[in-house]
Amino acid sequence: MRLLPLALLALAAPAFAQSVFEPGVYANLNAGRTSISSRYVDDSNDVSFGGGIGYQFTPNLAMEGYVRSLSLNPFHGLLTEAGYYPDSHYGVAVVASAPVSNDFSVYGRVGIGRTTMKPNRTNLSDQHESDPTVGAGVRYNFTRTVAGELEVMRLTKSDATLISIGARFQF
Repeated sequence: MRLLPLALLALAAPAFAQSVFEPGVYANLNAGRTSISSRYVDDSNDVSFGGGIGYQFTPNLAMEGYVRSLSLNPFHGLLTEAGYYPDSHYGVAVVASAPVSNDFSVYGRVGIGRTTMKPNRTNLSDQHESDPTVGAGVRYNFTRTVAGELEVMRLTKSDATLISIGARFQF
């Protein structure tokens, strides 16, 4: 009979060890590569940068505003066809996450943004278009306030894929 309380305490110990969720604001910074299939740009996978600010409502749901540079190199010259390529993107997304362990989780994002389309000719002006986004990633929490992230995000209308690594800071 004395073993029953000890057994229940042993089973409950991991629950006490877990950190308590606190909703709040977070910021993230990332760097990565952008690739695209286009006849207007060189798919050289140049470095792109990004960041975001969001609010974590529950352990599994957040809303985020973000911006990404795409850093693609256009084909210039007389022999290339005039056209447009995606240069930068900003938007909002809903981010849903699922814990795999205390420190490791997977997440997905669905959002809408605005993509700036740059011309490969100086006589053409920039264009802007609405661009739905989807993405998936993994997050490792080093502490309750600092995490590392690896993510793949797709700009569906622009046909661009971003692969990035970054850090997230919970406030």
